[in-house]
Amino acid sequence: MIKSLSAKNIVVCALVFLAFSSCKKTTSVNKNLPVPDQSFVEEFDTTAAAVSHGWQLINSSDPKGTGVWMDGGAKPPFFKAYSNKGTNAGFIGADYKSTSAEAATISNWLISPSLIMQNGDKIIFYTRSYNQYDGVSDSTDYGNSLQVRLNPTNDQVDVGAGAAVGNFTQKLLNINPNLVWSSVVIPGVIAYPTQWTRFEATVIGVNKLIKSRFAFRYYVTMGGSNGNGTGVGIDSVAYQSVGHQ
Repeated sequence: MIKSLSAKNIVVCALVFLAFSSCKKTTSVNKNLPVPDQSFVEEFDTTAAAVSHGWQLINSSDPKGTGVWMDGGAKPPFFKAYSNKGTNAGFIGADYKSTSAEAATISNWLISPSLIMQNGDKIIFYTRSYNQYDGVSDSTDYGNSLQVRLNPTNDQVDVGAGAAVGNFTQKLLNINPNLVWSSVVIPGVIAYPTQWTRFEATVIGVNKLIKSRFAFRYYVTMGGSNGNGTGVGIDSVAYQSVGHQ
């Protein structure tokens, strides 16, 4: 009886050892697998299509207004899209009506689908502001600004409220942070472009592969109906995974 139990124990131990070795080997192989290609292009031909692809729209302005990210800005279209593959306005935009105040904090977020991200990935996009024209001489963008931010922790969409950024603590790009008007010429300072312009942001601050999101943030301080900001458009956003360009 004792001999039989010992033999049985030996068999059990051997099976456990084999199972453990198999698990170790599988884990090692998984670590060495290449990162799946996360590359994509979003044309924003319609906001509805972008939302169906996983984009999320959150207006956290303080106080919040009626303005949201929508087809072609507040009244499609203020201008032609950079790239239009459909019959609609063909780009997405947000404007000063993001806040209900005359001059307050505009913080309107356009958040990407969830992605497996790593340092070195690229975010390439085209953007421009729109000008308010009085029919005589005034043609200015009233100081617009756009940030590209990353959630370096997870793929949740906490953006805080007002000036806060929630989980999107990693800033990758800041266009016209000083809110320079396009009609004001300051040597060495470039205002928000009034024609479609290509920008590129590189993912940094990610210490390991992470399921995360990046976001465009239309961020204007002292913005509103009697303050900074007219509006901006975004088009043809490309995400390029490292090694998959």
